[in-house]
Formats: sequence, C-alpha cells, structure tokens
Amino acid sequence: MVNVILATTKPRNSRIAKDLEDFLMIKIGNVKVTKSRFSGLLIIETELDPIEVSRIILRSPFAGTVLFRIIPIIEQINELNLEHLVNWVLSRINQCGGQKLLIRCRARGHGISNSDCEIKLAMMLKERGVNVGVESPGCLLLIECWEQGCGILMDRIDLIKEYALINIK
Repeated sequence: MVNVILATTKPRNSRIAKDLEDFLMIKIGNVKVTKSRFSGLLIIETELDPIEVSRIILRSPFAGTVLFRIIPIIEQINELNLEHLVNWVLSRINQCGGQKLLIRCRARGHGISNSDCEIKLAMMLKERGVNVGVESPGCLLLIECWEQGCGILMDRIDLIKEYALINIK
C-alpha cells in the first residue's frame, strides 16, 4: 500500500516538488512527489511509514521555509462521507485520552466548505457524546481532501507536534 503525506507550500512554487523529491530520494529511497491540481498542495507517496517520513521532512531545510504544513495521512478514504468519519472517530477516540477534540477539515473539491464540514462533523460527534471544541483542545482530527480522495489524521496534539508541521493554536 502506498502511504501519503501532504505538504503545503506557497502557490506557484513550481520547483519545490522536484527539489523535495530529490532530497527524499537521497534520504529514504523510493518516493514520488507530485503537485496537486490545488494550488500549493504537494502529494508525497511512499511505501514507508508516513509519520517517519514526516519526521525526516521536518528535519529538512524545506520545513518552515517553503513547506508550511506537513500532514501524514494515517487513514485514506475514497470520499468525504461524514457518517463514515463519525464511525471512524468513535472507533479510535480512546487514543485522545478523554481530551477535547479539535476538528479541522480541508474539503478541497468535495462540494462542501471547510467550515460546513467542521461544523457538521462537530455536531454529529457531540450528539454521540464526544467532547468537541476549540477551547483548550488536547486532540486533533484533521481531514484533508485532494484529487484521489481524503485522508485522516487524528492524534493528541502534543504527539502531532513531534511529527507534523501543523500550526495549532
């Protein structure tokens, strides 16, 4: 199975995909970096663990200079189905240790705005007893969509900061 890491860069930075791919080929071997049809979104495909590849990218000269978000995709799904996402979260909510869940959704090209996705998903999870909110969250649910489907990252915020470049306030 091919694992995916998403990275965001400044729009129209055409050279970064090739430069990042060259860097990762030296560090880890077989990897493919392509530009998405969505401006500033790179798709990194590898056979290796996406969290480990994210850690390598975090230690690279690209992190924080030309790459602004590095998101290892833990679970890939074909479509943005909110009911499926609720069931997925419920089956894994224990990894949050009872901490409040922050929801972020980037529903690129899936016919729903980011904020509508976040609000609807939050309401559905609250109805099922999940502690969801933006004040002092301890856990993050991140849904990222691109051409080939959507991906999910859910983990405690203190752990995510160790392997992903995501600004969580």
